[in-house]
Amino acid sequence: MTLATLIGLLVAGLLFAGLLLGPLLKSRWQGRPSTREGRSNADEREKRQRVVQYFDCIWVSQWGPIQARISNLSPTGCYVDSRFSVPAVGETVENITVPPSAEHPLVLHGTVIESTRGIGFAVRFTELDEDTRERLSALLRSRQRG
Repeated sequence: MTLATLIGLLVAGLLFAGLLLGPLLKSRWQGRPSTREGRSNADEREKRQRVVQYFDCIWVSQWGPIQARISNLSPTGCYVDSRFSVPAVGETVENITVPPSAEHPLVLHGTVIESTRGIGFAVRFTELDEDTRERLSALLRSRQRG
């Protein structure tokens, strides 16, 4: 067996494992209860506004821009499916651009709150100005209506 064949089998196995484990690991993040007291009303509002569907995005890693997709978007954060590069928990992620091809894309920033290598990472948004917050809410409302 050649080295190229071995590498191909390894890559295929890793991708297959990511496809199987990705939904399981993401569902664990999505259903995590809040540890802060008094958040039940805010949690309910966020659940009503969360959109579980795919959005193309580009985010900037330490190695440069990476094409990825967001599979879960809310007013306070998102889950980025990123199989090849995942930042560490606590790291700041700048310039998550949604959708990257739009004339006026949303540009979001946040802190990584959960990270699973080969699967993706969860981001809690920080420093959203009023315009970005309103545009994000409008995007979420439009996607909830179908």
